[in-house]
Amino acid sequence: MLGYRKGLVDACNKLGVHSTILIDPWEDISELPACGDNEKRIFVENLSKDETTLFSLMRSNETNFDAVITTEEYFVVNASILSCIVSKPYIEPYVAVAFRDKFYQKKLLRGVVPVTDSWMIDDIENFVIVEKYPYPVVLKPVAGAATSYTYIAYSQEELEKCIELHKQKLAENPAEIPRSMVIERFVYGDEWHIDGWVLEGKLQSFTASKYNFPLIGIRNGGIVGSVTLHPETNKKLYDKFHQFVEKALQKLRLKNSVFHMELFKNDENDELIFSECAARVGGGFIYKAFQYLYDINLYEVLVRLSLGEKVLSTTTKTPQCVGWTFLPSASSTIKSLPDSSLLMNMPGVIEVEYSWNPDQEMPDTKLDTTQRTGQVLITGKDEDEVLRRTKDVLNYFTDLTKN
Repeated sequence: MLGYRKGLVDACNKLGVHSTILIDPWEDISELPACGDNEKRIFVENLSKDETTLFSLMRSNETNFDAVITTEEYFVVNASILSCIVSKPYIEPYVAVAFRDKFYQKKLLRGVVPVTDSWMIDDIENFVIVEKYPYPVVLKPVAGAATSYTYIAYSQEELEKCIELHKQKLAENPAEIPRSMVIERFVYGDEWHIDGWVLEGKLQSFTASKYNFPLIGIRNGGIVGSVTLHPETNKKLYDKFHQFVEKALQKLRLKNSVFHMELFKNDENDELIFSECAARVGGGFIYKAFQYLYDINLYEVLVRLSLGEKVLSTTTKTPQCVGWTFLPSASSTIKSLPDSSLLMNMPGVIEVEYSWNPDQEMPDTKLDTTQRTGQVLITGKDEDEVLRRTKDVLNYFTDLTKN
C-alpha cells in the first residue's frame, strides 16, 4: 500500500493479509505506531514519483505482490501504474486518471449526469482572464484534495485577486503548489457524499450522507461532519441516488472498487448535480458510519476487492441514524484535551478519537478538510436528533477547550 492508513492496516491484519507499506517524508514517521508482525515498511524518497518507488522496491527485492492499493488521494494513479509492474491492475491507469483529474472526470460525465460547467487552466502562472464567467465561481486544483488551495469568487475582480494570491503562493513554494487549476461554476444547494462499492460495475451497498454544510464553508469556521440517512426510511431518495451514482460510475468505467462521491442536491427542483468522485474510502469517520449502519468495514471491502474477491451487498443492521463530526481547534494555550469520557457520556456518542497531541501544532480547521483535533461518531433516532446531538457535542467541546 502507498502511504500509511491505520484503518487499512487494521483491515489487512484482520483478514490475515500481509502488507508492505511504502512511506515517504510526507508521513510524520515518528507518529506512526510500531511495525506489526504482519507488515513491512519500505521508505521511498517520493511516492508521487514512480521511479523512486521502483528504486526502493528493487533495492529491497520486493517486486511481486497480489495487489497494489492506496487510500491516499494523491497516490491513486501511482498505485495503478505500479500495479501494472509488480502485480495486476486493481484499477486500470486510464480509469485511475478519471478519478483524479477533476476536469477530465466532468468531461467524461457531461451529458450522462448533470455536471457543473468548468474551464481548464493548464498553467496559472501564465493565465489571463479573457472570457466572462457565470459568477460566483470556484477556483481549485485540477487534481487536488481536501479543499486545499480552493477559492470562491463572486466577481471578476475577486477572481483576479484569487489568481494573484495563488501565484504568490506558487512563487514561494513552486515544488508544492499546484499550477494546473480549474474554474467551476458555483453550485447552490446541500452538499452530499455517497460511499460504497461496485462489483463488476454494479452498485452494491452504499450510504447517502448530507454534509452539515457545504465543505467550502470551512473558510468561515464551519466544522466538517455529516449525517447518514437510513436507506429503509428514505427509500425513494436512495433509489434516486442509486440510479445517478451507478450511471456515473459505469461511465467512468469503475468495475470493482470502493468509491467516495460528492454531489449537490437542489431542494427546489430536486436536481442532483455531480461534484467529484474518488476511487478510495472517504475520509474522517465516513467508514465508521458505514460500518455502524451495515456492519461491514469499507477498508476490508477494499482489500478483498483488490485481491479479486466478490463482495456483495449487505442489509442494514440497525434502525438508527448515524453521523460524525470533526472537533474544532482548541485554544492555542491549552495543554491537553479533555478526557474523552466526558464526550462519551453525552447522548448518542458511541466513539471519540483524538488526533492532536500537546507536542504538535494546533490544527487550523479553516485550512482544509483534513484539519481537526479529533472526531466523534454520533447516533440518533433520525437526522434531526443526530444534528442536535452533534451541535451539543461541538458546543460542549468548545466550552471545555476555551482556555
